[in-house]
Amino acid sequence: MNDDGSVIARRLAFLERELDRMGGGADDAEHDLRLNPTDGEASRRLEVIYALAGRTWAEIQELRARQPGRYAGIRYDRRADASASRARRQALG
Repeated sequence: MNDDGSVIARRLAFLERELDRMGGGADDAEHDLRLNPTDGEASRRLEVIYALAGRTWAEIQELRARQPGRYAGIRYDRRADASASRARRQALG
Protein backbone atom coordinates (compact mmCIF):
# COMPACT_ATOMS: atom_id res chain seq x y z
CA MET A 1 0.00 0.00 0.00
CA ASN A 2 1.42 3.36 -0.92
CA ASP A 3 1.68 6.29 1.47
CA ASP A 4 -1.58 7.82 0.28
CA GLY A 5 -3.34 4.49 0.78
CA SER A 6 -1.99 4.09 4.30
CA VAL A 7 -3.08 7.63 5.20
CA ILE A 8 -6.58 6.89 3.88
CA ALA A 9 -6.68 3.60 5.82
CA ARG A 10 -5.68 5.32 9.08
CA ARG A 11 -8.22 8.10 8.53
CA LEU A 12 -10.95 5.54 7.79
CA ALA A 13 -10.13 3.59 10.94
CA PHE A 14 -10.33 6.78 13.01
CA LEU A 15 -13.63 7.92 11.47
CA GLU A 16 -15.21 4.48 11.84
CA ARG A 17 -14.26 4.38 15.54
CA GLU A 18 -15.69 7.86 16.03
CA LEU A 19 -18.89 6.90 14.22
CA ASP A 20 -19.22 3.92 16.55
CA ARG A 21 -18.78 6.22 19.57
CA MET A 22 -21.44 8.55 18.20
CA GLY A 23 -23.77 5.58 18.17
CA GLY A 24 -23.29 5.20 21.92
CA GLY A 25 -23.92 8.91 22.44
CA ALA A 26 -27.06 8.69 20.32
CA ASP A 27 -28.26 5.72 22.39
CA ASP A 28 -27.83 7.75 25.58
CA ALA A 29 -29.63 10.78 24.12
CA GLU A 30 -32.47 8.60 22.84
CA HIS A 31 -32.81 7.02 26.28
CA ASP A 32 -32.94 10.46 27.92
CA LEU A 33 -35.52 11.59 25.38
CA ARG A 34 -37.69 8.54 26.03
CA LEU A 35 -37.59 9.27 29.77
CA ASN A 36 -38.54 12.90 29.21
CA PRO A 37 -39.96 13.58 25.72
CA THR A 38 -40.10 17.34 26.39
CA ASP A 39 -36.36 17.57 27.19
CA GLY A 40 -35.15 20.11 24.66
CA GLU A 41 -31.49 19.56 25.49
CA ALA A 42 -31.67 15.81 24.79
CA SER A 43 -33.53 16.52 21.56
CA ARG A 44 -30.94 19.07 20.39
CA ARG A 45 -28.08 16.77 21.40
CA LEU A 46 -29.63 13.94 19.38
CA GLU A 47 -30.09 16.19 16.34
CA VAL A 48 -26.45 17.30 16.54
CA ILE A 49 -25.22 13.72 16.88
CA TYR A 50 -27.25 12.62 13.85
CA ALA A 51 -26.02 15.58 11.78
CA LEU A 52 -22.40 14.92 12.73
CA ALA A 53 -22.80 11.19 12.12
CA GLY A 54 -24.23 11.93 8.68
CA ARG A 55 -21.27 14.11 7.76
CA THR A 56 -18.85 11.52 9.16
CA TRP A 57 -20.54 8.77 7.15
CA ALA A 58 -20.31 10.88 3.97
CA GLU A 59 -16.60 11.43 4.60
CA ILE A 60 -16.09 7.70 5.17
CA GLN A 61 -17.79 6.95 1.85
CA GLU A 62 -15.66 9.56 0.09
CA LEU A 63 -12.46 8.10 1.53
CA ARG A 64 -13.49 4.57 0.63
CA ALA A 65 -14.03 5.66 -2.96
CA ARG A 66 -10.45 7.03 -3.03
CA GLN A 67 -8.93 3.99 -1.32
CA PRO A 68 -6.79 2.07 -3.81
CA GLY A 69 -7.73 -1.54 -4.49
CA ARG A 70 -10.83 -1.52 -2.30
CA TYR A 71 -14.52 -1.59 -2.97
CA ALA A 72 -16.16 1.80 -2.49
CA GLY A 73 -19.66 0.51 -1.78
CA ILE A 74 -20.99 -1.20 1.29
CA ARG A 75 -23.90 -3.57 1.31
CA TYR A 76 -26.48 -2.50 3.84
CA ASP A 77 -29.28 -4.89 4.77
CA ARG A 78 -32.19 -2.69 5.80
CA ARG A 79 -34.18 -5.68 7.07
CA ALA A 80 -31.42 -6.56 9.53
CA ASP A 81 -31.52 -3.07 11.03
CA ALA A 82 -35.26 -2.33 11.06
CA SER A 83 -35.42 -2.00 14.84
CA ALA A 84 -32.69 0.66 14.88
CA SER A 85 -34.50 2.71 12.25
CA ARG A 86 -37.77 2.39 14.16
CA ALA A 87 -36.07 3.42 17.44
CA ARG A 88 -34.58 6.50 15.76
CA ARG A 89 -37.97 7.58 14.41
CA GLN A 90 -39.59 7.04 17.79
CA ALA A 91 -36.90 9.01 19.59
CA LEU A 92 -37.26 11.95 17.23
CA GLY A 93 -41.05 11.76 17.02
